[in-house]
Amino acid sequence: MSKYYDDNFGHWEDMGDEDTREFYRHVQRSSVWKKCSICGRKVKLMPDYDKCDSCCRKIESGQCG
Repeated sequence: MSKYYDDNFGHWEDMGDEDTREFYRHVQRSSVWKKCSICGRKVKLMPDYDKCDSCCRKIESGQCG
């Protein structure tokens, strides 16, 4: 099975489910190139997002800030 990853949600699981695959496709279509407000990398994010998944995971685990 293919591995699915994006800068909005990181690694996707349960890609055997059609609803999950459709939501993944929606996220990919809706995402635009942006600069992450934390790390400064150019990433594809949903229009309302300003931080990449990698930075958000670091914040959540207490490794950032």
